[in-house]
Amino acid sequence: MLAFPPLRVLLPAILAAVLVGLPATAPAQAPDAGRGGLESEARDLLRVEAAVDRGLEYLSTKQDANGAWQHGMSQQPNTGVNALCLLAFMGRGHVPGRGPYKETVGRALDAMIASQQPDGLVVRAGGNSHGPMYEHALATLALIEASGWRTDDAMRDTCRRAVAVIVGAQNNEGGWRYQPRPADADLSVTVMQVVTLRAAQSARYDVPQKTLDAAAEYIKRCAKPEGGFAYQPGQGVKNAQSAAGALSLQLLGLYDDPDVAKALESLQKRDYRPQMDEYFHYMNYYAMQAHFQAGEEQWALWSPRVRTLLLESQNADGSWPGWGEERINGPAKNYSTAMGAITLEVYMHYLPAYQR
Repeated sequence: MLAFPPLRVLLPAILAAVLVGLPATAPAQAPDAGRGGLESEARDLLRVEAAVDRGLEYLSTKQDANGAWQHGMSQQPNTGVNALCLLAFMGRGHVPGRGPYKETVGRALDAMIASQQPDGLVVRAGGNSHGPMYEHALATLALIEASGWRTDDAMRDTCRRAVAVIVGAQNNEGGWRYQPRPADADLSVTVMQVVTLRAAQSARYDVPQKTLDAAAEYIKRCAKPEGGFAYQPGQGVKNAQSAAGALSLQLLGLYDDPDVAKALESLQKRDYRPQMDEYFHYMNYYAMQAHFQAGEEQWALWSPRVRTLLLESQNADGSWPGWGEERINGPAKNYSTAMGAITLEVYMHYLPAYQR
């Protein structure tokens, strides 16, 4: 297994001892332990694990025979949703070749690799996505995380070519947009590329420092003086972009940047209920990670209420509701269920992406 260097590690990764065959280590104290007592936190973690396991069991029943998951009202496969589902399994410690979901993970990974185009773009051939760079970034992130276990040269080359697409698509402002070419940019697409490039750098793929520096400059241009981030420079503050901007700067090494602290404060003051936020799952995917990266105090201000919401709202079949993102989600609920699981998996730290 590749040795991924940690991202400002303050808590050790909790290794999946049974699945990967390594000695079990004692889990670190929960990030928000001490407020409800260790016994209470232990119970909460057990509930989180059980909820994630129900979500993964749901997703396992929705996978197509070819390894893909349906998304949206059209119920067509999408490499971005496929990647989120694959990340959800790996985020619980279900890795390629091992464990009860090894066939599910193996099919998903094979389908992801097979979807890579000759130019390196990881999208489904003949697909009609309006934003292939969304799909590509998530797919590349999943491939990079999987390359820690599937270490053959072909896998490394698949990841290398996918990373090169992201580097080559950065525009002269330092950001990315929907299409795999330098054009305009927005923070929503840019954050996905930053997360993936940071994972690529940790996994020893070639990521030019100038690419990361330019990305930081663009993200800073999206910051608002009053706190929070905009979709594009000059626009108003958005919850989803505030979470995205904060996490992006953290992963680029700017943990103590004032714009990070102000964005987290902005999020904590806003009404974040699902019915009040158009992109609730997308926002919390980044907000949960950003608060974790910010340390124990910030984590304790955010994670308990999100944890409670997700634990109380999970459907009896293990899925999570879409909460306004039905255009992406569709009746299969694969997107929302993967997002719900991944958001809770920040507690577990199996993947390097969920570590500090």
